[in-house]
Amino acid sequence: MRPRTELATMAHSGNAPVRRGGEARWRRRSVPPAQAAPPANHPSAVLPASPALAGSLPWRRASAALVSVLLSCVGLGSVAAWHERAQGEQFALQLSAGCEEIEACQELEAEAARRTQACWFGCGREVAEQRVARLQRYRAEERSAVREHYRQREDAERNAEQLERERRLAERQQEQAARSALSEQEQRQRLELERLRQERIDRRVLEERQRRVGYLALLGAEGRLERLRRCHAEKAGCEALILDLVEAASLADEKHKLAAENEKLLAGGARAPSPPRPALPPANS
Repeated sequence: MRPRTELATMAHSGNAPVRRGGEARWRRRSVPPAQAAPPANHPSAVLPASPALAGSLPWRRASAALVSVLLSCVGLGSVAAWHERAQGEQFALQLSAGCEEIEACQELEAEAARRTQACWFGCGREVAEQRVARLQRYRAEERSAVREHYRQREDAERNAEQLERERRLAERQQEQAARSALSEQEQRQRLELERLRQERIDRRVLEERQRRVGYLALLGAEGRLERLRRCHAEKAGCEALILDLVEAASLADEKHKLAAENEKLLAGGARAPSPPRPALPPANS
């Protein structure tokens, strides 16, 4: 058996004998995984590196780079998973808060559908959240439909009340207009009756005066003058009589004479002293 140093020298120089069978396998297995470095004066210390060892260096570098890439991917995946979990918690809070309007519920349902589509493993939570979001949208649509129904019914009731108020107002206005027209008609009738009554009175007074004037015209000039004097003597108010006498007189001289006599009698009556009061009889003592 050759010494190990000679075998190593022959392996590096390319003159190593070819080993076959179990001896070669025994040689490879007998090499320890880590050997101590030979001393500086050892012949193998100055020999160049083995080609097999030199070829394994790129593989080791590639393995290290692959490991670093895998670690980076794992880190990025962890960050993405943490971010997705935080978003999931925030979305769960929004979903638990619920929604009242249809637009907000549609946004929640769209977000739940997006999360379900983005999920590729263990998506039970996302599917349940999408189902809850859909139910909330259904309830929001039902509430909106109920509100719309009540709003339409309130609008119909309000329109009916408005029409009823307008109808009552129109009836009151018609009644007021009818009462006003009736009142005006009654006022016109009263005025017409009053005018007719006054016309009858005036006509009767005129007829009476014409009869008096006609009677005074039949008395003659002396009779009319005597009638004027007797009227002033009785102090019965002779204003209407003097007018009738003047109208009954046919001549202008007679009219002037009646007027002068009337003024004379009026002046005489104003200057006439009052009659003396009778003396009282003396009282018996």
